[in-house]
Amino acid sequence: GINAEYGVDQITVIGKPDVIIGIEARGFLIGPIMAQQLKIPFVPIRKKGKLPRECYSIKYEKEYGFDEFDIQIDALERGAKAVIVDDLLATGGTLDAAKMLCDKSNAEVMAHCVIFELEFLKGREKLKDTPVIF
Repeated sequence: GINAEYGVDQITVIGKPDVIIGIEARGFLIGPIMAQQLKIPFVPIRKKGKLPRECYSIKYEKEYGFDEFDIQIDALERGAKAVIVDDLLATGGTLDAAKMLCDKSNAEVMAHCVIFELEFLKGREKLKDTPVIF
């Protein structure tokens, strides 16, 4: 089965990130374990209004409506190499929004790490040149 150790093995093939970013809520299940195994920080992306300090925000379209995410302004160092972790790649809207928050933070997304992909929804097209690993 797929587990955090497998995800870490897939990530290290493309290089070692500086930070693992998990998308609320399922990215919180495997992301912190991956970060712990890599001995790097874990940073959450949460729904609007749930983080305690000043945040960058982004509103994005999902397959069934709109949502809004936050990341704390001081959560990522400029130039940090990040891997974004979530459970599912469907239309790509959630992962693309997370990448845009990283862009606002001047961090570099080196890959998206997901457990499942619904290929027929063509979410990879929205993610352009950022690798998607399983």
